Amino acid sequence: MPRAAPIIPAENDLLCEGCGYTLNGLSDDSRCPECGKLIAESWPELRKPPEWEVTGRGFVATTWEVLWHPSRFYRTFSTFGNMLRAARFSSYHLLPVSLALTATAAVHLEWMLGLSAGRRWERGDWIALVAVTLMGTLITFAALKLLTRLAARLTAWEAAYRGLRLDYHVVLRGMHYHAAHYLPVALLAAMTVLGYQWLARHANLPPESAEWYLYTLCAEVILGAFYLFWTYWIGMRNMMYANG
Repeated sequence: MPRAAPIIPAENDLLCEGCGYTLNGLSDDSRCPECGKLIAESWPELRKPPEWEVTGRGFVATTWEVLWHPSRFYRTFSTFGNMLRAARFSSYHLLPVSLALTATAAVHLEWMLGLSAGRRWERGDWIALVAVTLMGTLITFAALKLLTRLAARLTAWEAAYRGLRLDYHVVLRGMHYHAAHYLPVALLAAMTVLGYQWLARHANLPPESAEWYLYTLCAEVILGAFYLFWTYWIGMRNMMYANG
């Protein structure tokens, strides 16, 4: 038999933010019949847009909250707000992230290919590195923006399949703020690659150091992917039953 399409709650339905149970018609001082959570803890008024959206200020404070308190941020995060400023928040993070990742990749590739092994860098080498980095930054930025929209679209499709009230624009809004989590991943990769390259040029490293350097990069790729998915799930989990 074909699977029956789930009924997605309406925008004006009051959902329990603990389990998703529909609370329409229940008194405000009662509890959710499904999980026992106080209905007052699911009021739409408890969710508000970040200061960054309201005033255009508080960029650093919002970034700090997203990075260090993601559950609290998304649990009190309004799913409706200024989409343009949310997109700018994403861009202001993805631009330096793209620059860091591209420069890191360029330096690492230069080391892998041994393009300047045993010789001093000339002016032309630095110009070529800067040109490649700038071009790569634009490509990486566009790719990350596209990846964000693709992830939002796939998440919205999955949510609709499961009967969750998470449409594309709500998910995309959350993903815009999730962009801040690319920062620690990019900075860690840059510190590893640039730090090793500096040591390789200025210190007498043992031959096996290159092997451990590559192992470290592989571990960082795996941990970075896990971290990004984990923080993405925190955001979606705290938005899937949002009422405001």
